[in-house]
Amino acid sequence: MSTELTPSDRELLKRHAGEGYGMMEPIIASTAVAASPADVWAAISVPGNLTRIHPFCERNEVSIWDGAASRDHVRYYSGVHYHRQFLDWFDGVGYDLVLGPPEARTALVRWRVGEPDPATASKANANASCCEFAIKVVALLRHDVPAEQREHYAEHMIRRPLPSYLDSVVRGTGYFAETGTPVTKNQFGPHPIYSPAD
Repeated sequence: MSTELTPSDRELLKRHAGEGYGMMEPIIASTAVAASPADVWAAISVPGNLTRIHPFCERNEVSIWDGAASRDHVRYYSGVHYHRQFLDWFDGVGYDLVLGPPEARTALVRWRVGEPDPATASKANANASCCEFAIKVVALLRHDVPAEQREHYAEHMIRRPLPSYLDSVVRGTGYFAETGTPVTKNQFGPHPIYSPAD
């Protein structure tokens, strides 16, 4: 998964976010999973899956679950509420969506299951089926917000907190795919925005 903005990223933004947005540099987290691609896909493709794989998600309410027409809500332990609108659905491989508070869009997100990365595959049991799981986030910045406020948002809501957030989600997905056991709240540590320490 590219760490650069791709033509596909730009095309998705144009199609689904509309005018008035700029894109930040992508942030990606990935992990080697000691489970088959089919097991990881099963973990991320069922309705309400976030309560089993996402250590900061208290509730995952589904409005519609029908491939690229899917819509759901993420309610975090901190009380933050996001809506996910799915855009593209690739059976066995992943999906693309836009995310943000209801009636707003703050990020383009891509979830992907793929072949193991040779650089990280050693983390997975060499005798087991394994694959790579990755999430790529391209944050959206509104052009009608003053530049100083945009930069503050980019630094304090995206660049600093997002890498650890994504790391926890990909690790939670791997953990569930490998063990069949749902993650617990803050299993890999708390998050200041989405699930602070008790």
